Amino acid sequence: MDFHHVDNTQGEFPPELKPHFQGEMQLQPFTSPFAGGPNIFAVHFHPGGRTRPHTHAAGQILHVTDGQGFIATAEERRLVGPGDIAVVMPGEWHWHGATPTTSMTHVTTQMPGPDAVEWDVEERDWSSDYDS
Repeated sequence: MDFHHVDNTQGEFPPELKPHFQGEMQLQPFTSPFAGGPNIFAVHFHPGGRTRPHTHAAGQILHVTDGQGFIATAEERRLVGPGDIAVVMPGEWHWHGATPTTSMTHVTTQMPGPDAVEWDVEERDWSSDYDS
């Protein structure tokens, strides 16, 4: 058995992910007992840090553990905080991250693989009203 603790001083910002994020973040990986996935990790978003819009072939689960941020789909942009859980359906357009003035951490569960995440999607309203 492995034990982990979500810790916003842990993790790095992998260089290969920088084109898919705005602002700063750290990724803290955790042990997954499942052969072939899913992967489990915490993402620590600094104020103003967030993903660019994307989709997941097999979906994604986001569990907010600290701070305040947004999780947005094509239909809504929701302000979230500790205890909130979002279930992103396969192929669903979305983005997530901190607010412009607060940090946010969420634990992510998602399947790995070269085609697991699609970053080449329309931005839609991703940049509108974010700073207000």
